[in-house]
Amino acid sequence: MGAFVPTMPAGTLNVALSNFAKEFRNNALVGERFAPRVPVARQSYQYVIWNRDNMRVPGSTLRAPGDKPGSVRRDYSTAPYMCQSHALDGSVPFESEAYGLGLGFSTKKQLTQQLIDVINLDREVRIANLLLNTTNFPNGVTLSGTSMWDAYPSTPETGTDGSHPIVVVDAYKAILRQAGIQDSQMCLLLSDPVFVKLRNHPDLIDRFKFTNPQGAISLNQLSSAFGVEVIVASAIQLDKGNNASWVWGNNALLAYTQAAPTMDDVSCAKTFVWAGGNDGQGGTIPGPMNTVDGYGVLEWIDPHQSAKKYWASVDWYYGLQVTAVETAIPILNAVAAPTMGAIPSDVEG
Repeated sequence: MGAFVPTMPAGTLNVALSNFAKEFRNNALVGERFAPRVPVARQSYQYVIWNRDNMRVPGSTLRAPGDKPGSVRRDYSTAPYMCQSHALDGSVPFESEAYGLGLGFSTKKQLTQQLIDVINLDREVRIANLLLNTTNFPNGVTLSGTSMWDAYPSTPETGTDGSHPIVVVDAYKAILRQAGIQDSQMCLLLSDPVFVKLRNHPDLIDRFKFTNPQGAISLNQLSSAFGVEVIVASAIQLDKGNNASWVWGNNALLAYTQAAPTMDDVSCAKTFVWAGGNDGQGGTIPGPMNTVDGYGVLEWIDPHQSAKKYWASVDWYYGLQVTAVETAIPILNAVAAPTMGAIPSDVEG
């Protein structure tokens, strides 16, 4: 009778590819701009919410000789975050890898790239759903009728039979300024359908009619007209029938996030990434197993050798969190939803 042979764990951490997954950025995905990554030592803990006492003048700062100075407090509260595992795996038959190498590429590398791409696209969808939810951001608005930005007025700037987006965004900017955010710190996200309609809006064309006679409004000109940074969100996703839809829909978003986010700034949202690190008492807390700072790429050969397959798995521990409800304004239904159909399932290489 043969001895029992235990099954060995499958999968070896590829450090180089794990670092690649950590540093990878897809320029078509803009969610990073509005929910930047903040490395954290623990999978679940508290983040800090500061009060606004620093914006309050405490009566007077004058002190008479012999008197004690006025006193203020610096106070805060906390809220929890949770970093969950977002992972996918996939396989490549030996034969496909060998055939691909003959054509000049590695199917294994293509698979790993695809896994990273899909996890990042999934995060983009999650960020869009989070930030375009007016329950999360009570200053959000839903446009309709002649207030929609594709309702062009007959007379630029003054017509009452259409929308005036510049005036509307100025009003939204004033709301963010009340939260201590300056215009130079704000960013206006336009989904692709909104961008297309705005660059043809009579109010915008009228602003540049003497300096831009051809009439095509650029992204820089939109930023100039609105007085804030403007970015376009053009990512699409496919359903199982290859029907395409814009990740950010037919919506816009005016928001603030800090360029170098910390645990205690007033960015509208953050992506907390479980990376391990200092425990605050001189010790070290490990990050998730088989990852590099929370990002892991494992590779192995199928334990059933007759299957003749390579396997790869990509894992990323993160948690999305609304961290300042007053620093984002979702603008829903900014233009009519465009019609989008099925696209080819294959891409020629």
